[in-house]
Order: sequence, then C-alpha cells, then structure tokens
Amino acid sequence: MMNGRKTIGILGGMGPAATSELFSKIINYTKVKRDQEHIRTIVMNDPTIPDRTEYILGKGPNPIPHLINNIQKLSQVGADMIVIPCMTAHSFISELQENSPIPIINAIELVETYLINNYPNIERIGLLATNGTIKSGVFHKYISKELYIPGRNDQKKLIEIIYGDNGIKAGNVSDKQVSGIKRILFNMGKHNIQAVIAGCTELSLVMNEKNMSLPVIDPITLLAKHVVKIGRI
Repeated sequence: MMNGRKTIGILGGMGPAATSELFSKIINYTKVKRDQEHIRTIVMNDPTIPDRTEYILGKGPNPIPHLINNIQKLSQVGADMIVIPCMTAHSFISELQENSPIPIINAIELVETYLINNYPNIERIGLLATNGTIKSGVFHKYISKELYIPGRNDQKKLIEIIYGDNGIKAGNVSDKQVSGIKRILFNMGKHNIQAVIAGCTELSLVMNEKNMSLPVIDPITLLAKHVVKIGRI
C-alpha cells in the first residue's frame, strides 16, 4: 500500500471481456477530476487458466493451482487485495482465500448484502449461471433468498448463449443474445421470481435493468463499486 491508498489486484482472464468490463466499471464509477485520483489497479488477464465449469463437472484440469499462482504474482507486484470477475471461480473462494497472502473480496457476499439492504421484501430470485456454478452451489451458500434456476432446456439455451460458437464468450453481444435471455426469463417468471442475478460474468455484458423486465442484480457492478470504495481509503 502506497500513500495510504490500496492497490487492487484483478484476478482475470476468465474471460478477458469480463475482466475488461470490471476494469471499465471501476474507472467509470470513480468520480475524479484528474488521473491521479483513480484507483490503483493491477490487472492479471490470464486466459490460459483451465475452464472452471469443466473442472467442476469432472471434464477438465484443475484451475486452482493456476489461480493460486496468479494470486501470488499479484501480491508480489504490489496488490493489497484481490477481486475476481469470474463468478464460477468463486466456487473455489475458500481455498483461494486460504492460500492467499492478501485478502480476496467475495463478490457473492456483496450480492447478499445488496439484496438485504435494497430488496428486503423480495423472496424468490432467478439465478442465471454456468452449469459449474450451479453444481458447486456457491450462490446458494452465500445467498439467503430462495434461488430459482432455469429448467433443463432453458439452461442448455443459456449455456449456448454464453459458450456457443456465436455466444458472448465468442464476442457476440448482439440483440440476439438479449432476446434469448428474455425468453428464458419469461419462462422463469412463471415461477414468480421477482429479480434476477446475472450469475455469470459474461451476462453483465448484455443484461441490465433497461433491457430486462425484472430488477437485475449484477455482481460485476457491485464489485466495481466496492473496489472504488475501498481503493480510495
């Protein structure tokens, strides 16, 4: 920590667009009059980290050693604390925190605090997330509200929207992706959900309260605002 201000390390690359989105939001939410007032940030954009969902589903290599190695690097180059744009990677948050020399902010805990403070009367919330995130139960672990996930067919459509050849991870953030998510939310609405969590980082690239019919809780936005708050202390 230099001059009393914290340096924030972004453990990114999962994927690069989501990492860029977090960094962009941190800049945009920081009210400044000059460059020197911005948050000191170190970005580790490493796309070679093994896929988190594939590992959770037993289909790919373990990304945790790679993540821990990058955490060590961020610490060595001056980061005082770490944030992780990837929500699926939060499935390993406890192990990562145990092996980190510096604090790691849990974005899903920020979601819980936000829901308690801003939507105390909402009882049932939709969760859009990867298969790995859902299987790990990480949102259910930290969120006290009742969570509802898409049905099997809609979950397959959501994964195609995220991972498909023409999906968000491939760089497609068109109206087609927005329309696909809207159809999924329409079906989930039959189960009386009152808000939705954009539980995969890439979804924050196309989902917001202006183009969705429900309140959208975006962990990336909450994480960016938290970084601005703690980075200026």
